[in-house]
Amino acid sequence: MKRCSIVFHSVCGNCYLIATAFHDALRAEGVDARLYHVDDDDLHIWANKFEVANDYYEEITNLPVANAEKMLKSDMIILGSPTYFGNVSAEMKQLMDSSSIYFNDGSLSGKYFACFTSGSYVEGGGVLAIQAMIHYAQHMGMIHIPVGKQVHHIDPQQPDSGIMHHSGPESEVRPSDRLEKAIVFYAKLLAKELQEEPREH
Repeated sequence: MKRCSIVFHSVCGNCYLIATAFHDALRAEGVDARLYHVDDDDLHIWANKFEVANDYYEEITNLPVANAEKMLKSDMIILGSPTYFGNVSAEMKQLMDSSSIYFNDGSLSGKYFACFTSGSYVEGGGVLAIQAMIHYAQHMGMIHIPVGKQVHHIDPQQPDSGIMHHSGPESEVRPSDRLEKAIVFYAKLLAKELQEEPREH
């Protein structure tokens, strides 16, 4: 069975919910999908400051912590991060940087890649955060599988390159049923790639 590691950073729970939707949809397609959260030493502080950050605090912190070594055991890697100022979070960037030990020997090369983000506003730079994750993956030799324009018949606001959620100014807007349908569509596409013969590199 092919393995997919879904590695996410979530403060207010939206990236956690998206990651969980990917996990369930991929497992329904016969993929060994596994959830890992990116360590955040300040998560308990945010939970004390924002009520919405308490909603899934325990569920997030009870998951295994992601590290670069876990990526090596995966056939596919899905990264998910909040959008902060048109980029990924510092915690996600730290995880990405930690995998630089595999850059020279190409240990991550040839693994499939997908990504998602959650940001406050439509114009808040979510596409830039997705591009940052794709740029990282391509430098590591991974193969980015975009969701493509086909997803527009489900959710016309989705970019072609990944999944994007708009959470509102207080991160209180949870992923919609429409977004979940887009994730299921994407998961089917990703599972199909995993199940096909490996590509020549």
